[in-house]
Amino acid sequence: MNGESPQRVLVTGATGFIGRRLVRRLMTEMAPASIVCFVKPPATRLEATALESFRTAGVRLVDGNLLNRPVSGEPPPPVDVVFHLAANIDTDAAYHDLRVNHEGTANLLEWLRPVSRGARVVYASSVAVHDRDRLPRGPLTETSPFLARTPYGRTKLIGEGIVQQHATTDGYSWTILRLPTVYGPGQKPDGLFDKMIRMASSGSLLGRIDWPGRTSIIHVDDAADVMVELARNPAAAGEAYCVASDESLTVGGLAREIGRAVGRPVESIALRRPIPGALRSVVWSRAAWKAMPSPLRLPFWRLSLIVSDGFWFDTSKFRRVYRKPLRNLEQGLADTIERR
Repeated sequence: MNGESPQRVLVTGATGFIGRRLVRRLMTEMAPASIVCFVKPPATRLEATALESFRTAGVRLVDGNLLNRPVSGEPPPPVDVVFHLAANIDTDAAYHDLRVNHEGTANLLEWLRPVSRGARVVYASSVAVHDRDRLPRGPLTETSPFLARTPYGRTKLIGEGIVQQHATTDGYSWTILRLPTVYGPGQKPDGLFDKMIRMASSGSLLGRIDWPGRTSIIHVDDAADVMVELARNPAAAGEAYCVASDESLTVGGLAREIGRAVGRPVESIALRRPIPGALRSVVWSRAAWKAMPSPLRLPFWRLSLIVSDGFWFDTSKFRRVYRKPLRNLEQGLADTIERR
């Protein structure tokens, strides 16, 4: 890629939350016939609607399953860019149910091997590949240790390694984008933003706690634009980026902004001074983590992310290659709630 628009694109996960916006973004500058979507039967109404809209627009659809070998009965199409978004993003899922994140990635690249030389593979990864194993002392960067504490984070990290390993033998370049919480219209039901909007709307007591942990976010349309722009940026080849908006908001701050956006201002309940420190000492205790029964580890992990800066990115490297304005939370929430 030399800064020009890609001529032939393959998108996996095209009917998912980010994928739907990415394909629409691509159609603003490419002929639909140049876009191939690797798809499986839709599981939700939004996925079915997206699939039909792509078909009607003239986007080529390739049926397949990333857990099969080969992943499709059709031969791979010629490609300049592969946007690999397909994944199981359920942090509650067991390791076996997340195999698509790494085994599916390997199967996809094997199928693409005859056509991938010279292409760019953009892999949608996650902040969860870094995670933490001790009390955070600053934001995560691209060089932070990989300490994934969930099966989801571990499988995405394995997927990153597979993308890089196959590039050596298959002759493509890669760009890895580690995403934080992505929000916007059509966002994941019961995800962070969906829960916080419902709590603010109902005046929930839990939604009023001024949780002090900072967390990174990005609007779905910004995420799609970043993918397209970095796919054609030569400087982004062979690089991983921590991608997020320019804000460093606490979870309590998010709740207040969401309350204002839904017309139900949140009267925050401050945690008295000893409480945050006590909670942090517990949730970041390695001994407590090891001794904890497996079913309790996920709630324990989630608590660690809201009482401290668990999933907070330093985006300096990313902003050196992507200088366009990014939506702030006020702008992003207006769009999210208007189309909710």
